[in-house]
Order: sequence, then C-alpha cells, then structure tokens
Amino acid sequence: MKLIIVFFLMVITPVAFSQNEWWKSGSDKKKEQNKKEDTQESKDVQPIMKDSVFYHSEKPKVIEPGKIQVVKSTSVDKIIKFKSATIPPNMGPIMNGYRIQLFFDQSRSQVDNARSTALQMDSETSTYIEYKAPNYLLLLGDFRTQLEAEKMRAKLTSEFPEAIVVEDKINLPKIKEIEKNEETD
Repeated sequence: MKLIIVFFLMVITPVAFSQNEWWKSGSDKKKEQNKKEDTQESKDVQPIMKDSVFYHSEKPKVIEPGKIQVVKSTSVDKIIKFKSATIPPNMGPIMNGYRIQLFFDQSRSQVDNARSTALQMDSETSTYIEYKAPNYLLLLGDFRTQLEAEKMRAKLTSEFPEAIVVEDKINLPKIKEIEKNEETD
C-alpha cells in the first residue's frame, strides 16, 4: 500500500508542477500583441528636434473643479451627539486628591435638589455629579489634602450628616490671590 502511494505521488507531482501557470496563456498572447503595437507606434513617432516649433491644433482642456457629495446615515450624527454629551472635554490637568461625597441616590432629581442645597451653603466650591450604577453621587470640591476636605465636611455636617471624604482624581484647585493690603501688613 505504501508503495502505491509513493508511486502515485511521484507520478502526480511533476504533472501538477508542469501546469502551474496554465491560466496565464491567454494574457501572454495579449501582452505580445501590445508589445508589437508599441514598437510600431514608436517607429511612427519622429524624434523632436530642438529647433522645431510645435503648434497644437487642439484647444487645451479646462479643468473644472469636482463636486463631492458626502452621503451618511443619520445615526452617525446621533452617535456623535451622544458621545459629545456623555464624555466631557478635558478640563485641564488632574491629580490625586480628595472630594466630599455629600449625597447619593438612584433618583437624579433628588441629587439635583441636594446640589442646590450645597451651592446655597457654599457657592465657591465646585460640585460634581457622577453616575456609578445604580446611583448618582454628589461630590464637592477639589481638595489636595484630606485635612482640607475634613474641614469642609465639618462645616457641612449639619445639612449633610452622611457626608464622607473620598479619594478621587481632581482638577487642580484654583489658587486664591492674596490681596495687596494683606501683603503690606
């Protein structure tokens, strides 16, 4: 049995390789015809002399600007609008710091009410609403140290007794300018 397989492979292999470019036979004839036409055309064309002057009888073609028409689905605009709404632009450099988690709830309206209360108590400190399924979190401030955050939390415990200090990525806090009167003293 092995002998038959080896014999079969020895006979079939040369036959298979002998016809490896059988599909090119038609295109080879076309190539030869193109070569013959090119050589005839090159014999008809006379070389250009440096002193000879050409007059072109045809008018030069004027190139007109093209028209581009973009066809896109309306869902592309919806996706762009959604992505731009859900991903806020980069506000600037960020660093590790602390924020105060004042309130959390599954209802966005409850969190908005708590935010308005926090802004009434301290309108200078920035507030953030984050969604971490299934709750909305109300975060306050960009504090560099935990001590600063604890001081602010102590001021807000009367209105938000469940407030806690959490580590978070924060925007660089604004540096308060010292008034010139204080510098001279």
